[in-house]
Amino acid sequence: MSARIRPVATLALALMLLGGTVGCATVQRGVAEVPGAAASAPATTAPPGGSNDGDARPWTPAGDVQASTFVAVIDGDTVETAAGTVRIIGIDTPERGECGYDEASTALGRALAKGAAISLELPAGHDDTDRYGRLLRSISTEAGVDIGLMQIEAGLAIARYDSRDGYPAHPREEAYRAAQRATQGPNRTVVTTACAGDAADRSLPAETPAPPAPPAVPGAERWWEQYSSCTKLKQNTVGHPTGPFARSDPAQAEQYEWFAFGTGNRGDGDGDGIACEGWG
Repeated sequence: MSARIRPVATLALALMLLGGTVGCATVQRGVAEVPGAAASAPATTAPPGGSNDGDARPWTPAGDVQASTFVAVIDGDTVETAAGTVRIIGIDTPERGECGYDEASTALGRALAKGAAISLELPAGHDDTDRYGRLLRSISTEAGVDIGLMQIEAGLAIARYDSRDGYPAHPREEAYRAAQRATQGPNRTVVTTACAGDAADRSLPAETPAPPAPPAVPGAERWWEQYSSCTKLKQNTVGHPTGPFARSDPAQAEQYEWFAFGTGNRGDGDGDGIACEGWG
C-alpha cells in the first residue's frame, strides 16, 4: 500500500470506531428514559376486607343476600348465626330487665330452630356493622318469613334506627312503620302491647271487695224444719216467711207438708190445703 493511501484508510477506521461508540450510548439512554422499564409489575389491589393470598374472610358486597344458618338467640333483636352475631336492621325490642324482654327473645327461639337455614340481607348503602362489631342485616327464613316484621306484628318490637331516626334507609322500613303496634316509652324504652296492657290494668282503681256472706245457718237449705209449729214460725226474728203456705203452690208445698203434718201440731187444722193461716 502506498504512503498516500495509508492515511486515508486510517481515517476511515477511526470514523467507524467512533460511530459504534455513539450508537451504543444512544441505545443505553433510550433504555433509561422508559419510566419503570426496569421495575417489577405492581401488585394487584385486594378488595375491602380481603387480601391476595386467598385466605381472607369472604367479602359480602352491599346489597347482597348471604345464606347462613341460625345458631342461638341473644335477645329479641339480636341472634347468633354461622356468619357471626347479627343485629336485625330496623327494629328495637325491650332490653334485659325490661318488661317484654323474655317474650321477645322467646318469640325468636320459636320461629328459628338451631341450624335452620336463613338469609342475611345487607341493604345497599347500609353500614356493614354497628359500633359493637355486630353484623347489620335483615333476616328471612327459608320460607320467606321476615323476622323483623314478625317481631313488629307481634307487638314485641318497634320500628327504629331507620331513615327517620337519622340512620341509613332500608327497603323494609315503610312496612315496619305501618305494622307497628308496640310503642316507645320514657327514655326510648320499648313498650310491648302486652306490657302496655299490664300497665293499664295497674292504673285502674281496685275493685271494692264484696261484703262477706253471712254465716251459714244450720239447716238453712230447709229453714222451716227448725220451727216446731206455726206459732214458733210467726215469732221468728230472722226474716223467715211466716205463711200461710198453700199445698197447691209448688214453691210452698214442702213448707205446707212440714207444718201440716211434720210438726205434729196440725198446721192445717181445717184441712183446706192452707197451713199456718190465722196463727198468731
